[in-house]
This record gives sequence, C-alpha cells and structure tokens, in this order.
Amino acid sequence: MKWPQLNLEQLAANERASIKIGPFGSQLKKSELVASGIHVLGIENVLNNKFDELGERYITEEKFETLKTVEVKPGDVLITMMGTIGEVAIVPEGISKSIMDSHLLRFRPNFELTNSEYVSWLIRGSSATKAAIHGRAHGAIMKGLNSSIIKSLPAPLPPLSEQQRIVTILDQADALRKKRAEADKKAFRILPTLFYKMFGDPATNPKGWLTKPLGEVTIGNPQYGANASATEWTEGSPRYVRITDITDDGRLLKTGVVTLDLDNWAPYQLTTGDLLFARSGNTVGKTYLYHPQDGLCAYAGYLIRFKADQNQVLPWYLFALTQTGYYKSWVETRKRVAGQPNINGKEYASLQVPCPPIALQEAFVERIERLIDLRDKRNTTEKKIRQLYGVLLHRAFTGQLTAKWREAHMKELLAEMEVQAMALESPPPSKRTPMGEPKKRHAGHDMFNKAALAAYITDRCHAPDSPIGRVKLAKLFYLVQKKAEIELTETFMKRAAGPLDDEIHKFLSLARKNKWVILGRDQGDLKPVKPGANVSKAVKQAEKVMGSAKVKVDEMLGQMKSWGYQALERWATVLDAALELGADGKPVTVDEIKESIQGNPEWMKKLDRDEFSDEKIDAALRGLRGFGFITEQQ
Repeated sequence: MKWPQLNLEQLAANERASIKIGPFGSQLKKSELVASGIHVLGIENVLNNKFDELGERYITEEKFETLKTVEVKPGDVLITMMGTIGEVAIVPEGISKSIMDSHLLRFRPNFELTNSEYVSWLIRGSSATKAAIHGRAHGAIMKGLNSSIIKSLPAPLPPLSEQQRIVTILDQADALRKKRAEADKKAFRILPTLFYKMFGDPATNPKGWLTKPLGEVTIGNPQYGANASATEWTEGSPRYVRITDITDDGRLLKTGVVTLDLDNWAPYQLTTGDLLFARSGNTVGKTYLYHPQDGLCAYAGYLIRFKADQNQVLPWYLFALTQTGYYKSWVETRKRVAGQPNINGKEYASLQVPCPPIALQEAFVERIERLIDLRDKRNTTEKKIRQLYGVLLHRAFTGQLTAKWREAHMKELLAEMEVQAMALESPPPSKRTPMGEPKKRHAGHDMFNKAALAAYITDRCHAPDSPIGRVKLAKLFYLVQKKAEIELTETFMKRAAGPLDDEIHKFLSLARKNKWVILGRDQGDLKPVKPGANVSKAVKQAEKVMGSAKVKVDEMLGQMKSWGYQALERWATVLDAALELGADGKPVTVDEIKESIQGNPEWMKKLDRDEFSDEKIDAALRGLRGFGFITEQQ
C-alpha cells in the first residue's frame, strides 16, 4: 500500500484562507498596538512554544474586526517565515483570541485528511520538506519564505490511524532525546560545582589562597589569532578555530571544519596548555582549552591565547575557573559596549586568579579527566542518538517506520484511505450526480462521520459525576440521526436493546484511534465513554454533518443527557415502530405500537417489562410528538 504523494496545500481545511500569512505593516501599524487586548503572536511565541505570554503586543477589539482572517485558533499550525525559518508550533486548546504578525504563517488542517501533530512533524521532521524549505528560501541577508513555498511543500499522506501512530512514536523519541539533552546540561554543571567544592568561591576566596592577575600566572604576553579567511579543509591542514566553533562548555564543534587561507600559520598553531578567550561579539568571554585529541589547530583573530605557567596554575584548573559564576560576572562588568561587547588582552590579563597548591590542583585535574572521559563518551552517544533520530525521521515519512504495523491494520487503513480519497475528490460537473437522483453512498465516508457524531454526543452528554455508557450512546446515536434527518446509518437493526447500528464497535474504535473518545474500563454494567483529547476536531466534523439541525439536536441532548438508558431504549423503540407504521399508512397508536413490537422476535420480550407498559408507551408517543419526531396527526 503506497501513500498518496501530495503537497501541503492539499491538506489544508476546506475553507477560505486556511494558509495565511499575518498582516504586514500597512495592515497593522506600530501605532495601533495597545497595552492590553487581543494578543499579537510572533516568532518568539513559536520558538518558545508559549502563547499566553512573550511579545506583549496587543490590538483592540475594533482592530481585530478588520483582521479576523488572520485569527489563530486551537489546532492551527504556525510556521516561522522570516529569519529563523521553518520552525513550527501548534496553537494549544484554551488559547485566548489572538492574531499573528507577518513573520508567521497559519496552516489550518483539513481534519478529514490529517491532524495538526502530523503536519507539525512533517514540516520539521521530513528531510524532503526541510530541504524544500531551505532550498527555496529567498534573501541574501535574512532568509524568508512565502505562502507559495509552504503550499508546494511535499506532503505524503498516510491514513489517519497511521499518522497518529507515526506521531506517537516520534513524540516518544523526541521526549527521550530532550531528557538526554537535559541530563547532559546537568553533567556540564558538575565542573564548576567541583571547583567550588575543592577551592571555594573565587569571588570571596574563603580559603585565603594567594591571588594573582592572569598575566602573572601565564607565560609571555596575550597573543591574538590569525587574520585570515577560512577555506575548505583538506587532510593534513590545520583546523581553523573560530569563535563560532566553540561550544558553551568549551568544546569544539564537530561540524563546519575549515582551514585558514594563510601560508605562514605556524605562529598561530595551538599546543598543549593553550587557553583561548573570545574577545568580541555576543560570545565575548567564551573560552576553549586546547587538547591534542582535537588535532592540528590554528586560531582566529577574534580569539586571544594565554599559556598557563604550570608551576603556578594547571591549564585545566585555569579553564575550570572560566566556567564559574565568578568569571562570568567579571566578564559582564568589563564588557565595553560601543557597537558590540569587547574585552582585550590587557583586560583579560588583569583577571584575578586564586593560586591553590599545585598538589590540590593536580587532585582536581585527576577528577576532571575522569569527567572529561565521561563527557567524551556522552558526546559519542549523542552523535549516535542524532544519527538514529535522523534515521527514525527518514523512515517515518517514507513508510518504513510503520510498515509492520500497517500490515496488521490493513483493512481499517484501506477504509480510512477511501475516506481521504473522498475528501480529496472534486469531480467535474459532467460526473456529478444529476439533480433528482440519489447520491451514491460511500461506506468509508459514512464511517468517519459516524465516529464524529458519536464523539459529538459523548462530548455533549458526558459529565464527570455521570459518565455516558455505550448502551446509552447507542440509543442517542439513533435519536440524533432521526432528529437531524440524516442517514449515516442506512438500516438500524432491531436488536434486543432497541434500534442499533451494527457497526457501532467499528466507528467507536475509529473515534478512539483519532483520540476523539476514550473507551473506559467496564464498571459493572456500565461501559463508559469519555471525550478524548482531540474531540474538538470531531465536533467540527459533526457540526458539518448536522448542518442547521445542530440547534435542534443540542436542545434535545440537553434534555436527554440525564435520562437512563431504559427510557432512551423505550423512546427509540417506539419511534422506530411509529416510523414504520407511518410509512405503511397505519395509525400510530399504543395498540399498533405494541403489535409492531410483538411482531419482531428480538423485541417481543420488551412488552413483559414495566418500561413498555401502555402508560409509558403512550408517554413516549406524546414526548416524540412534542419533540417533533412524529406529527400530531400520526
């Protein structure tokens, strides 16, 4: 089974402006922003995945009326379009009324075809989609996207259940990856913690160590790096170490290796014990301690080299000092902001360095080396995790990840694909059903809508202290279809408990897989059904199915939600019999209803129950007439 290969525009909701970029300057001026009101979302909200704070920009209700087309709602996928491009966030449930600015694009999915989570993963996880985003972005200085690029992004379309399976696996993998990254951050904090434990806080020097300026515990003068261009690295040439190559914890990045375009680079070659300080830009104060395992290296001009005098301070001790809060505070107070932060060699040479006994420093370095060994192993593991994660993402959007699962669920997936195909189809006028002819029914589409309607009823009738059971739901499912005058179920079977759609287990299973409902564990005779996390999507679909009849249905459900399933069974049974009598041109009376019930072997025993006494059948008939199910004349 191959997935349809579409573009992202084809997965958008069937409504105007599902793919929409926020208002530009002419539509929303700075002078129109106010202190409170309707939130204007921006890139920072997407990058931080926070929608109720950050970027405190607001517009009035009056201005909102002119910008309703760019309103964002729960389930919308927001995509960053300028600068940091292709980042994604899903607008969560409960978000207050908001719009977006021109740096964001709103994508509103067609929930018959896909879901927000799958679209989000597709944009940020599919290698083909990411390549299209970055390959088609425009702008030499600041990269940008437009709506045409987003609309044309490649979008493989698995069945809905398989999409959910992919999302579940990727969510779990991403959560594990983030936990690992958080653990690595905590491990990074071990170095300064160990420093404080062994030597005390350098800011207060509680152990009274002799303190000297950095220039007096290093050899020679501070040396600036090479002023040379970077060029492609080749085997045997030195790595050109730039500020951007150094990580926050003082390591060299493994990517982006280049060499320097300079014939005489020997004066800038790094040797054991060299400590580099960043002297300019936003990364001023960042440090890197050279280690032979990093290979042949030369350093760039925005870095300053100090070489430790190992009779006074060991290189690892000196580097660890630069990872403490004492050093970072020192950097903050000495930045000169004249265009950009800057600390020169002379200023770095004035940094006060406590000088503990070399023996104690050696004990510290011995422990540090064990930590470094563990760090290197973590780095190796991190690389493997990145590779495995990349493979996982690739397999997710090529169909390999869920291949075995797909084989085990082929029948239901094929039915879902039929529903998707139905939603995608737009037949030309010559092929449409002629006026007056009945439309051809589509089993897969009906199943999808049945699931949505069942979830809608559950959402309207469930209460924490009075959960709706599956038996009760089955009766309401019948009554709602009759009230709304829709025929998702061609024939309700005359089962013992009343008119029943025999496919109820199938469409409830589909609703559960879409997270529209939760099928709880049996509680005695009660088999509870609760609204699921994605029930709002089912509600939207059910509202489309019911159309203008929704108001009448809601009124009916509001009154019936507290009824027991026995009363609902009586109403459904009496209504079914009454409709048959009416179709046959027979009078709808208590006696005729009883005769109709008795004529069906499955229903005969109902008349032995008090629930089907003459008085209660008569009450049901009066109620059905009052609700408009049958006319007063019937």
